[in-house]
Amino acid sequence: MNLPAATYTLGGMASGLSAGQSVVLTNGGSEDLTVSADGGFTFTKALVDGAVYAITVKTAPAGSGCVVRNGFGSVAATSVDSVAVRCAPLATLSEGPWEQDQCLPVTGASAGLRDLWRLSRSGNSVSVGAGMVSYRSPQCDGAGTASPGPLNGTFSFEQERTEATAELAAFWGNRRYIATSMGPTKVALVRKANHLCLLEDTATPSAFPDAASLGPAVTAAIAAGKCYTPR
Repeated sequence: MNLPAATYTLGGMASGLSAGQSVVLTNGGSEDLTVSADGGFTFTKALVDGAVYAITVKTAPAGSGCVVRNGFGSVAATSVDSVAVRCAPLATLSEGPWEQDQCLPVTGASAGLRDLWRLSRSGNSVSVGAGMVSYRSPQCDGAGTASPGPLNGTFSFEQERTEATAELAAFWGNRRYIATSMGPTKVALVRKANHLCLLEDTATPSAFPDAASLGPAVTAAIAAGKCYTPR
């Protein structure tokens, strides 16, 4: 008699959802799951050993963007609970950890590294603590381990003005590195499609006088992996 194949659950943790918000996830289009609160989630359909999964965001909450980490892989004779979904309002510099898209292959104990920012706000001032996320694969697959930081890249951002379009929200101000003698430099922090990008704006007059002028540079920065998404 053939015994039924063992099956395993697929899920993870969601964060950043406000009261009344929901994010719809899909597993390769074969099953949708609505997540309506922070915390653990599990897809209804169990998977057999070796099954491939691909979790993406089908519908994000209005006014927010959501990113999935550890959403792609295959079942290895155990349940999967490492999928992480993080949502953040699109028109704000949201507090918390932000991880750069670009993966840097390295030698040594870690095979891959990504830059990490930790944002905290106080009025119009944003403190950015810099660190790293280390991975065991050169493609930065898996959950990764965040360093405690901060490192030498820590800086503060003093916001001077902001402007938004239908596609992005821009925040202009001064960046000042902590524990260095460097003076402040003009930069623009930009939110687009749940990415956070930093662009130098030291030209006189400003290279980016309004939000619309930032569009091409932000698109190029996202394509190059220079921007950050919520971790």
